[in-house]
Amino acid sequence: MRELKNIFCDKTSDLPTLEVIKEELKNNDRIRIDYNSKFKFRFLKNLKKYIKNINQNLNVEIHKGEFKDLKFYNIYSLFSDLEVDKNSKELEEAIKNYRLTSEKLIKEFEEKYEYSFVDSKKSFREIKKTLELDKNKLSKNWRYDFHGGDICFSNSKTGQVVDINLKFDGYYGVLDLWFFQYYMETTKEFKLLSHNYKDNTPKLIQALNLLKEKGKVKTIKSELFDSDKLIWNKKIT
Repeated sequence: MRELKNIFCDKTSDLPTLEVIKEELKNNDRIRIDYNSKFKFRFLKNLKKYIKNINQNLNVEIHKGEFKDLKFYNIYSLFSDLEVDKNSKELEEAIKNYRLTSEKLIKEFEEKYEYSFVDSKKSFREIKKTLELDKNKLSKNWRYDFHGGDICFSNSKTGQVVDINLKFDGYYGVLDLWFFQYYMETTKEFKLLSHNYKDNTPKLIQALNLLKEKGKVKTIKSELFDSDKLIWNKKIT
């Protein structure tokens, strides 16, 4: 992640030119244009045209947000066609490893406690006391914590964190984008790759969309929670 460039504007003349924005995006993954929501109508009208012009002329994705009286536009740089193809190939390996590592850790947990997250003869309450006695330790280096119905494994030796969504009927390694980005950031072989996406989720979505087109990832649906997520497709190599 490169440093966020934050620009506050209180009049039209404060807005940076298209060339300045273009140059700044070479050095920053994201630029934020801040402005006060109590500004006059003329400024807001000019700002709307200004943002539209950036969107039409630069390879960016723009999100609008607000906090109290402060409003802002986040301008995210995007990959070129060549960049997204190159990065999606590198990303596929991380997605594959995330799924395989998630499955391995879940299997170790289920075997240790004779418990299944999808088809258990035991209730979670029955193993809860054992988990407490184990002090949430799966093995010498791995420990786990439950949160919001999901489970997070962390390795005390390597610092790797594998946060796993449990809501997809036995599929482990589905791409919750926050979980997955943190996995890359804490995994030695993917740490450098993670810098391409930290604080720039639109780039990650670009690469995922290309992998989906190629069949490298597929959509999994959670019927219970009525949500869809992507996962590495084992059938495609």
